[in-house]
Amino acid sequence: MNTSKFLQSITVAVSSALILSACSDSVQSTAGEDFNSGGGNNGGTTTFNETALLSNLTNNVITPAYLNFETLANQLHLAVDQYCSVETSFNNGSATAAERDNELAAAQQSWHNSMEQWQKIEVMQLGPLIENQSLLRNQIYSWPVTSTCAVDQDVVYFNQGSINGEPYNIANRVATRRGLDALEYLLFNENLEHSCSSTTAPDGWDNLTSAERRQQRCEFATEVASDIGQSSQILLNAWDGANGYAASLLNAANEPGSDFANAHEAVNRVSDAMFYIDSVTKDGKLGVPLGLFENDCQQSLCPQDLESQFAYQSLEHIRNNLISLKSLFTGEVNNSEDTTGFDDYLIEEGATMTANNMRTAIDAAIADVEAYQQNLSLTLQNNDAQVRETHRKVKAITDQLKTDFINQLALELPATSAGDND
Repeated sequence: MNTSKFLQSITVAVSSALILSACSDSVQSTAGEDFNSGGGNNGGTTTFNETALLSNLTNNVITPAYLNFETLANQLHLAVDQYCSVETSFNNGSATAAERDNELAAAQQSWHNSMEQWQKIEVMQLGPLIENQSLLRNQIYSWPVTSTCAVDQDVVYFNQGSINGEPYNIANRVATRRGLDALEYLLFNENLEHSCSSTTAPDGWDNLTSAERRQQRCEFATEVASDIGQSSQILLNAWDGANGYAASLLNAANEPGSDFANAHEAVNRVSDAMFYIDSVTKDGKLGVPLGLFENDCQQSLCPQDLESQFAYQSLEHIRNNLISLKSLFTGEVNNSEDTTGFDDYLIEEGATMTANNMRTAIDAAIADVEAYQQNLSLTLQNNDAQVRETHRKVKAITDQLKTDFINQLALELPATSAGDND
């Protein structure tokens, strides 16, 4: 995907390549009453137990999400490896096409499972996922910075075993050549031609048979899946290890082992992560393809700027973003009796109407996405009014997030939203 215009259209805190300029379309956003003052609900000026909020969200919402992804990432590696083994067997005549196709379908389903969980984590980007200009996050999933040509090139480099005279090592490759987005291309793209220009074409690809191309792609897919599994373990260690970021959140009340001066500061970092729904889900995943901002189609409807170009899961990604936002806002997840969330904080601060309005808006947006009868690409082309309505419903959430929510809890806007008039 050509993302150069896309990157000019949205501000995404999760990726260093996207820290550009924010978009706007209507609502005036302001910081909380004590924005950048160090005051507000800080140092005991609120009766709400912010430590309890941090405890529930860390232990029962975020940490289980990271743990689940690590499990699913390892399963993904096994499924892709099994598919490639059968692809090899098919090529040498010891497996049927049906057996090969069944294993491919199983690998694709495992990708779906992993991506579903990752899209929830996208709204939980804290600590290790935003450190070093979001390096780890981008290694696992770099969208919207993607390049199918880069993946095509690395298929060949990997199968050759070297690049520029050095042994191939995926750990040394840039994010656009690895991760869940690269794996989507490898597993779901049925076109065996490369996607590069004549000057950047992978060496020798045009001389390969279809069977050889499938074989080389599946072998690189196995390497990519293995790399995702390793990155998921690095994430888990950085989050849940003895000195991990989770411990810092849990010890945020001026205790040793914390990166925060107080619990309110830590709460603000969790709030920052929730603004992914504004700058990425609303603006990037909906606004850009709708032509509300500059895109690859001169601000016309632009299906090629949708997130999932090969598995057609763009709607599911948006839905999982919203489900994750709801779990952070309400503190409600399966298998946990603790439901301390931001809604409880708002109610304690006398903002019951805001709490109710935001819950209602989140539920309405989820229901809207679940009502689609076609994937987002087809709907955008056949009924863009429905997609505009989805954008409106997500905006109903983010308008409140950037005004009543931060004002009533005396939170600071994240850098991507400070000064943004959207």
